[in-house]
Amino acid sequence: MKRVLPVLLAASVFSCNPVPQPVPVNVASGSHPERAIVPGKGVKGELFTFYLANGKSRWKWNWTSQLDFTGVSWNDDRTATLITPGHVVMAAHFVRPGNVAVWFHDKNGKPYERYITRVQRLKGLDVAVGKLNLSLPPEVKVYRFASEARAVPGRTVFVTDKTRVVSVHRIDHVFGRGIRFAFDPEVPNLYRRNLIAGDSGNPSFLLENGELRLLETHTSGGPGAGPNYSNPEVQAAIREAIAELDR
Repeated sequence: MKRVLPVLLAASVFSCNPVPQPVPVNVASGSHPERAIVPGKGVKGELFTFYLANGKSRWKWNWTSQLDFTGVSWNDDRTATLITPGHVVMAAHFVRPGNVAVWFHDKNGKPYERYITRVQRLKGLDVAVGKLNLSLPPEVKVYRFASEARAVPGRTVFVTDKTRVVSVHRIDHVFGRGIRFAFDPEVPNLYRRNLIAGDSGNPSFLLENGELRLLETHTSGGPGAGPNYSNPEVQAAIREAIAELDR
């Protein structure tokens, strides 16, 4: 019998509303743990009931509430994803400039404003690492990289886009420092999204032990493709870029 891991359903509400109690959800460990939290009947993975970049926002109360997307900055198409409290990754061809604020929202919808002060582009990869002017508090999620052993063809992935919606695709092919996705015929069509211009840099995640792990940021359209953050060479290059930015 497969072991199950508890994932808590997080509440994202205003202080004037009653706070729902966490609802335990059993996520089976195995090759497709993500599918245990995706409704089979098809419920669009919208992240926000409403979104205000520089003000209090409300996360949507649906299946995506079980996952922590607070470490993704959604206020600009040039999406930034938090990999340390003070560093983000972006698509190198779609970097957010230093004069555009990087807003994050914690699970209660509270906004945090930051700015990118320096950028380091990785050689041969569509990845840029940005340094923030101030570190974020622990209420904003820092994403660890996906495990190379888990990033295998057929594995279910959560794919985000500029519309602040989560789609459910699968890994099609891993080619060293790159990775490509495909649509999953085993989930409803509602969970599919053809990525388009402006979606570049949005992150995709694996679910490992109930935690989102960064797998990819979009370089191209369709089901999605981009740099493979589970690859040790990519991880090493990012660590070197962070060290350079912090000098």
